[in-house]
Amino acid sequence: MGDVILGVTDADGTGAREWAFRRAEALGVTLRELLIAPTRDDADRAAAATADAEILVLPEEHGHAYRALLAHAHCPVAIVPDRLDADAEARDVARTGVLVGVDASEVSARALDFAAREAVRTGEPLVALAAWEPVSVGTEPGLDLWTGPMPVDLTEATAGMLERMLEPVRAEHPQLEVRSRIDVGDASALIEDASRGAVLTVVGSHGRTGLSRLLLGSVSERVAAHVGSPTVIVR
Repeated sequence: MGDVILGVTDADGTGAREWAFRRAEALGVTLRELLIAPTRDDADRAAAATADAEILVLPEEHGHAYRALLAHAHCPVAIVPDRLDADAEARDVARTGVLVGVDASEVSARALDFAAREAVRTGEPLVALAAWEPVSVGTEPGLDLWTGPMPVDLTEATAGMLERMLEPVRAEHPQLEVRSRIDVGDASALIEDASRGAVLTVVGSHGRTGLSRLLLGSVSERVAAHVGSPTVIVR
């Protein structure tokens, strides 16, 4: 297992430093620091330094999504906000669960595997969230049928996809508590909102295209820019 790398930026980064230290200690690996400046050349250098890393941990930087690092890092990237405890106290809720956004893509399967292993390691339930957005289809020209837009309900299809994606997780981790969640709406907004009550949030770096699309690169980018919990982006 590789090192935990803490990205040092202009941000305060107290939350990221503490999170990275706890992770390195729990996994029994080395924690090392990497200076990161907001330039493309530096992002390429930083990405190259992650070749053998277990994870790269970055502080939240006021909505900055670390686009170049997310695109080129060779390991999962965690973005950690600083005010987790204060936010939870303000809402009078206890954080629980490892939240993972799921679609039918290969990268989503890797994110799901990462999230499941984290849930087992930390003793938290796994919360698998799949989302679909309403779409409309018209009728064939010339048919004497309703000619207005016809909404298509993808709840059943989405639930079936989610269960198929969860089958290997349930088989590998039979004792893991798995909670399925199907929501309707914008995936990034739904994940962002749900992450405020999660211990950890995990998303794939990109998803599928076409009708089956649930998560896109734009979703992971938005989630990374508005983290409500420590958030890991898996490639």
